[in-house]
Amino acid sequence: MFLKSILLAVTVSLASAQIPRPEHSQVGRACGFKIAPCPFDMKCVPNNPYCSELNRCPGHCEFKNQYQSCGGFTPRPHNCGDNSECQDDPRLPPNCGLACDVPGICIPKETHFCGGFIGLSCPEGLFCYDALDGCDPLHGGADCGGICL
Repeated sequence: MFLKSILLAVTVSLASAQIPRPEHSQVGRACGFKIAPCPFDMKCVPNNPYCSELNRCPGHCEFKNQYQSCGGFTPRPHNCGDNSECQDDPRLPPNCGLACDVPGICIPKETHFCGGFIGLSCPEGLFCYDALDGCDPLHGGADCGGICL
């Protein structure tokens, strides 16, 4: 009985450990010095602009594809151009977004769709993100599509 209690305690503590999950943002996470690389849709940017060798200096993770910030509770909110619209950033973990005055990004109106039942892929250089449409593949949504950013 004592051994079962110990095994249960170890199992619970391992299960509750901080494990990187897709819903946690990796933006700003440390990289460089040959430590864990950034996720596939991010790149390691040196903290010092004079560093050209990331194996010898620290850096942080940033998205490979940059989009203009818009909306939000800022002194001078930016508006999007005619070919894009301001939406919550689907690359970040779920939050209340624009509804809570968190800045969004300008998403092109003509985006490619990805994922879904037939598993559409994105053009080279773009990555598939949840479309923030309420469909959740982890909770009953078998045909959830995304957008390529």
